[in-house]
Parts: sequence; C-alpha cells; structure tokens
Amino acid sequence: MINLLYDGFPDTIQADGLTYPVRTDFRVWLRFADILTDRKHLTKQDAVTALMSVFARPVMYFSENLIDSIFDFYHADLLDYHPDDDEDDEPPPPKQERPPVFDWKIDARYILGDFRYFYQLDLISVEYLHWFKFKALFDSLPEESHCMERIAYRSADLNQIKNDAEKKRIRKIKRAIALPYEMSDGAIGAALML
Repeated sequence: MINLLYDGFPDTIQADGLTYPVRTDFRVWLRFADILTDRKHLTKQDAVTALMSVFARPVMYFSENLIDSIFDFYHADLLDYHPDDDEDDEPPPPKQERPPVFDWKIDARYILGDFRYFYQLDLISVEYLHWFKFKALFDSLPEESHCMERIAYRSADLNQIKNDAEKKRIRKIKRAIALPYEMSDGAIGAALML
C-alpha cells in the first residue's frame, strides 16, 4: 500500500524479477479498459494491443505474472489496504460474476461533470493526470455525485427493498441506466448451480 500524501506515484510494474516502465496518464488506462470491456468483439489482437498500450517501451513476452501486474496497476491495488491474511489459511470464496455497475465509456459524461463540479478539474483539458490520482479522486466522489448515484442504483438489490412503490421506482431507474451485459457460460452455470 502506498500513502498518496507522501509516496510518489508508481511508474513501473514488476513481474518475474523485471521492472517495466508504464505509461501512467489516466487516458491510457481508460483506453485499456475500453478495449478489454468490449468482450463481444474482442479479438486476440485487440487484447495484445491493449496490453502493449500501457508500456513505455515494447514488451516481447507476456507472462501470466506480467499480465497480473498490469491488472493490479489498472485496479490501483497499491491504493487499497490489504490486511495480512497469514493467519487465515482458507482460500477466499470464488467471486461470482455480476453485471457491471459502471462503464468508463458509457458513463464518461458523468465522470467529466462530476470531476468538474466536485474538483473543479476539467478532464478534457488537463495535460496529465496519473491513473492512481484519477482513481483516488473517482473513488472519493460523494454519494450525491452522478457517478456514485448510478453505481448505487445499478447495484441496488431489489430483494432488500420492502416497499413495493420504492421497488418499482428503483427497478425503473435500473432499467433506464442498465449497462450492456452478457454472462459467460460459466457464470450462467454457477448462477443455476449446474
């Protein structure tokens, strides 16, 4: 974990005993996400292009560790506190695939508006913004921001809402702002307990 208040932002990733310089501007990582989230049309070449785009210099071989390190950087894992799990020998439960609650491309206008309103930061004209700083600001948007409201509505569990009128209102909003989503065969099987 890094402390944003005094640690420098990383500009490299490590994998297999090697250090790789990466491009750190937020636009690079948003493009990376856009390429990979278009699962319907994603080709092997698109995936390679996305992986290559984040490096400051060409990389000839992508090991599994290097790919994991790329995604750790994308998720800005260094910003999160991870308590020491040494005492817990049980593996974590498998993550269930769920519909997405936010999309960098589809929700771009709300990101622009929220950053402008809450931080007085124009993302279109800003010359450079480190991905980790962008992520920290995004994650810190208040509940009343458009982005966080959209996430809250999309992730709302209708089964937890007892009032029928409120459930109907939330369902209508969820439909209006739903993101495209196709479950994988494995996720369908898991959901059906097959």
